[in-house]
Parts: sequence; C-alpha cells; structure tokens
Amino acid sequence: MNSLPAAGLTAREYLRVSAKGERSIPEQRQDNGRAANREGFALGTPYQDQGSASRYATKGRDGYDRLMGELTSGQFDAEVLMLWESSRGSRRVGEWVTLIELCEDRGVRIYVTTHSRLYDPGNPRDRRSLLEDAVDSEYESAKISGRTLRGLNANARDGKPHGICPFGFKRDYVTLKGKLVPVRQYAHPDEAPLILELFTRTRAGHSFRAIARDWAAKGITGRRGKPISPETMRDLALNVAYIGLRSTKGTTVTASWERLVSDELFYEVQAILADPSRFSGNSGAPRHEFTGAIVCDVCSGSITVSYKRGTAAYVCKGKGCVRVDKAGVDGILTRVVVAHLNRPDAYEDSSDAGEGSQVAAIRNQLAQGRADLRDMEEATSETLAEARILARSVERLEGKIKELEDQVRELSRPTELSTLFRPGGNVTTRWLRTPVSAQRAIAALLFTPTVLGQVRLTRSPAPGKRGLIERVEFRRV
Repeated sequence: MNSLPAAGLTAREYLRVSAKGERSIPEQRQDNGRAANREGFALGTPYQDQGSASRYATKGRDGYDRLMGELTSGQFDAEVLMLWESSRGSRRVGEWVTLIELCEDRGVRIYVTTHSRLYDPGNPRDRRSLLEDAVDSEYESAKISGRTLRGLNANARDGKPHGICPFGFKRDYVTLKGKLVPVRQYAHPDEAPLILELFTRTRAGHSFRAIARDWAAKGITGRRGKPISPETMRDLALNVAYIGLRSTKGTTVTASWERLVSDELFYEVQAILADPSRFSGNSGAPRHEFTGAIVCDVCSGSITVSYKRGTAAYVCKGKGCVRVDKAGVDGILTRVVVAHLNRPDAYEDSSDAGEGSQVAAIRNQLAQGRADLRDMEEATSETLAEARILARSVERLEGKIKELEDQVRELSRPTELSTLFRPGGNVTTRWLRTPVSAQRAIAALLFTPTVLGQVRLTRSPAPGKRGLIERVEFRRV
C-alpha cells in the first residue's frame, strides 16, 4: 500500500498503445479512472500516442514529446504523472531516466495503475524500482526485436512474401498474435494479365506514357482507384517479383510464388529500360519516328526537327549542314519500311544463333548460385575462423550472382523484328497506328548499314537543282 498522501492531487495521464492485442487507450483510461477515484486524484487533460516506445521504433511520439517539453519548461500543471504501466512511459532506459529526473526536479510523483502504487522519484527505493522496470522493459523489447529480425531474415532466405502485395498478385493471410501474416502469394486473375501486357508492349517499343493513356481510357486503375502513372509502370517493369524472385539485401533469392512473365521477356525489357538512347534532352514522349535513324551526310552528325521557316524540316543538329523537308523524307522512309515489312523474308532471325543457349546456360548458373547462397546463409559456424571464411564465401558468391544477372540482361536484348511488329496483313494501316516509340525502335533496327542502309541526308548543289528523293541516301556495307 502507498505511504504517500494522494487525496486531492491532480494527475495527468500518459496513454499509449503500440500493438494490436494490447490494452487500448480507452481501456487504459477506464482503468486509470477507477484508480483515480480510489486514490482521490483529479484527472487533467491526458497526453496520448499511438505508437511504440521501443528503442527500435522509428515513428515519432507527439504526446510524449509534449509531456517532456512541459516537464522541462515547468508547464506540467499537475502533481502526479499517471501511467497505466511503467513501459507506457518508455522502453528506452535513457529516456526513462530523463523522465524520472525531470519528475524529481519538478516534484512530480509517478503513479502506475497496474502496480496500484504512487512512486516518489526522489525516494531512492522508489527510484530503483522505476529504473528496474525500465531495464526489464528494454530487455524484453530487445528480445522481441531479435525474434522479429530473425523471422524476417528467415522469410527472406525462404523467398516468402513480405511487405505490400505487388500489383498483379493476390495473397492469403492468417492471423497470428493479432497480426495478418501472408502465407501464400499467387497471380491475381484481373491484374496478372495486365502485368504481362505491360511487359509485352514495352518490349514492342510502346512507351509507358502510351500504355498509361490506353489503360486510363479503358478505366484500368491501381488499387487506390486512380489511373496508373507512367512512373509507376516503370517501377512495375523493374520488379523482379514478376519472374519469381525476391530481392533482399542487394541480392535475389528464388521466391515461393509463381512467375507472371518469362525470364526472356523480363530481361529484354530490362535491357530496353537501361538503354541510354531512350532518354533525350527534352522531356515527354517522342514525337518523330525517324529522327534517331537519320544522320547528316556532310558531318555524320545527328538530325533534329526545325520549324523556323513555317514548315517542319530535318536539319543537321550540330552545324546546320543540311535542311530537308520533313514530310517528304518521312513519306520516302515510310514507303521503304512498309515495303520491307511486306516481304516474306523480313522476319528471318538474323541474331546470333548461339546466344539463346548461352543465356540458358547462364540462367542455370544463376539458379545454382542462388541455391548455394541460401545454403550458406542457413549454415552455422562453430568457430570464429569458420564464421569469417563463411562470410567471405557469401560475399564472393553474391558478387558472382550480380555478374551473372548483368550478363543475362546484356545478352537478352530484343533483336527480332517480330517482337516490335508482328507479321501479318494490313501493314500500312498497322504501321500508321503503331506508337511513335515503337516506330522509332523499328526504324533503328532497319535503317542500319547491314539491313536497309543508313539514312543520310545530303546537300543540294544549288537551290532547286536536286530532287528530294536524290537527297536521301541509303548507305550499305
């Protein structure tokens, strides 16, 4: 029982709840209210927080900060600080010591409802009891954090789902200790086809902006009911979860869920996204299908589009060596492209025949490397020397896996014309309906010295002396 007189004192509560299953703030208030009536306290305005007091917590606690500020400034207008239990104050020993010292300096007593006891921080025995509670709370917090971290690391090694469920997947959950824990991740019947479409269209040269515009017109939205932005689409296209991998600590492990796209499609898209030629000096979607495939015949510099004289013209970007009517050149190049796409031999594979088997061999090495890495991470060492050797082996293997992943990305560049423009009829109509980003990719593939020839714009000897078609050369090797 208390030996301190308490009747007639004013008390202010600090209320906090950090996890499901703990006593809620309203329940803490009820318990505190009954104790206040029993002790004769008059309750003032409470401080409260919804968050952890653990040393591992990352979120701020506004109520606690306000309490400490008012104790420091002398604005705490009560004789008693009331806590439902001592860990409600803080599970950090340093914070708890500061709180006790401030209460001692201001003559504020601490009442702990679960103890049914009023403590005087200036009393050595009471002070020791309060500090022992802080040490016990921090120790328990550390144990919980350690168990949580071990569980997360084990889940990562096993490739189990974690965090927010990626777009394209669904999850099954079970409730453990008041928390939802994912136990299974699988293809979402409506979203998974959209992920496949995103990768397929990106490989075919469609820009994220064009895909986003199409999806918005069809009413396709993200999980918050808003249209999916081009920036979000890029993040989706970079996510290894769609090939059945989980990224953890800079490495990837085989995941427990099924893939949504093939390795070939995924790594072809990665190569496209990593290509620096996708980015130009100005922002926004590309507007001209042939600028990237044309060069100046005089200086071999790049070509840009100018509107200075009222009509669009192709102009040498560096020195202004040539200027040619854009519409006329586009007409010539479009006829050449359409004629080529109508040829039965246009889609013959000219890529390295051995490249596919090389990629397959590297992927087999990747699978073995990831399996070995998982075994190493689960291994235990009996001595410090063994632990150091194992750590170095893990580091070397992680580096090797990174090298293999880079090789797969490099060798998986899309080279077949059929991935950009499917064989079939109505070539002219389909070409005109193809997004500019895809047209640019096709033009870059065809207008090379080994296929249709590099497109070069030449000078006219004198104004009006040379026809437009004569100023467009296709240089082959």
